[in-house]
Amino acid sequence: MKIAVIITGGTILSAPSGGFISLCEDRKRELLELIASDVELEVYNPYTVLSEQLDGKLLSKLIATVSDVLKESFDGIIVIHGTDTLQYSAAALSLAYADSKVPIVLVSSNYTLDNPKANGRDNLKYAVEFVKETIGGVFVSYRNLGQNPEIHLGSRVLPHISYGDEICSLGGSFGYFENGSFVRKLESFETNSIGCYELSERCPILYLKAYPSMTLPKTDGYKAVLIETYHSGTLPTENEDFAEFCKSCPVPVYVTGVSDRIPYSSTSVYGDLGLKILPQTSPIYAFVNLWQKYS
Repeated sequence: MKIAVIITGGTILSAPSGGFISLCEDRKRELLELIASDVELEVYNPYTVLSEQLDGKLLSKLIATVSDVLKESFDGIIVIHGTDTLQYSAAALSLAYADSKVPIVLVSSNYTLDNPKANGRDNLKYAVEFVKETIGGVFVSYRNLGQNPEIHLGSRVLPHISYGDEICSLGGSFGYFENGSFVRKLESFETNSIGCYELSERCPILYLKAYPSMTLPKTDGYKAVLIETYHSGTLPTENEDFAEFCKSCPVPVYVTGVSDRIPYSSTSVYGDLGLKILPQTSPIYAFVNLWQKYS
């Protein structure tokens, strides 16, 4: 089996130093040694950063690197990444390569590898095992504490809960490993993709989340607004400032988070306010789609 490993950085490639966690060059060798010796590896390293430094320029470089690797003959691609922005890269790669014939699997770690609580070794191990399943697309390999190792669709991964490192997906994971065998949960999944693309270095989307008495900033310099609703798909539509912001906004206002459940009466005016309701998907995937659309 031949696997391409794309190294971008993150906690999985870091170590404690001087009271902080910092990138550690020695971790690259240690990480690669965790992969079975019978696997042929080819390593790519387009950049190395802690993932909170991710921007449009780096995301575009990652998308382009995967495009180049897909032109070669590999059984799978593993992307070594940080946890903070794992979902954004997973969404960006899904938008580009959800129809990939080979599996593209993102791997991260909740703690540095020297920490006994780290899940990085398991995440990598089961990414390699998943490649053997020969299921094409973009995925995330991740083991939450006390749970079986799971494989998530890159387009459906949800944002982290504050102060937590668990990974969850809209509609549940794609599958999981139990007693060394992969158990698939989803028989079908979206494979629409656009191929290699570039994102603007500065994001043109103003991303807002609903909260009481929302502060509504000016939209100067932005090409669109994305508002993430409360969990029930609602927004403060009876608030005069909010309603006026939506009606008078000079750029399109999109809404993510609206499910197919019975709606609340407060949502009945979305159309009157000019809001554009996006299909049910991960808010991060909706955000990356708009970033690409307006880049």
